[in-house]
Amino acid sequence: MIRFDAVTKTYDDGTRAVGEFSLTIPSHRTVALVGSSGSGKTTLLRMVNRMVDPTSGSVFIDEDNVADVDPVALRRSIGYVLQQGGLLPHRTVLDNVATVAVLGGTPKPKARALAAEMLERVGLDPALGNRYPAQLSGGQQQRVGVARALAPNPNILLMDEPFGAVDPIVRRELQTELLRLQRELGKTILFVTHDIDEAFRLGDEVVVLREGGEIAQCGAPADILASPADDFVRHFIGLDLGDEARTLTTRNVDGQRIVFDRAGRPLGVIEE
Repeated sequence: MIRFDAVTKTYDDGTRAVGEFSLTIPSHRTVALVGSSGSGKTTLLRMVNRMVDPTSGSVFIDEDNVADVDPVALRRSIGYVLQQGGLLPHRTVLDNVATVAVLGGTPKPKARALAAEMLERVGLDPALGNRYPAQLSGGQQQRVGVARALAPNPNILLMDEPFGAVDPIVRRELQTELLRLQRELGKTILFVTHDIDEAFRLGDEVVVLREGGEIAQCGAPADILASPADDFVRHFIGLDLGDEARTLTTRNVDGQRIVFDRAGRPLGVIEE
């Protein structure tokens, strides 16, 4: 579980990135923070692994205040996936994935064997392990980034717009891969994106942010789509775009109200 308790962040130049923000992210669930530039979503994500310290308030993992944890040890215990992978260009793919395990004291041969297993888990041929990041496609690099984050078997995975730099087809494939991995592994995932469709597809819960980290609405994708909190949310999720608006339908299935998009894909269950 991750808990933000009234956190704020004001930078030295006076920029207020996050006002008072409180949120609990349940264990083994995926929560997507979605908002435009200036909404504080990346700042909030980086508070979890202390790449950013809040100006006030606290962040807890389970019952532990992260401010009381050594930042290096904290970061090694949390998976972190960046846009464009954040891979070390001078190291092979295999050594990139093995990096955290080696830093944690795992002998290099064992860490590299684990890295090969992780490459397979994210759908890559372990033979790619001998290549360098520049020799991979963008989608392959992102898969390597996910493999590296998963290698130390963290309970928490932080993902900062990880699929934003690839083309739409590859992005969809990577989203599908993440959904599969989450079904298998059950991590606690905090996912940051500016893409509402991505947030709705990946998040068990979606948090729509206004500027400065103010929560405009928080809930299951189907609930937000069925009942946007206000005009800001309605506009952000695209329900006021005329002919381009999302066409939603609801049907009762086995006693539950299911929301479907205009292509007939189920988006989730409306909680009564």
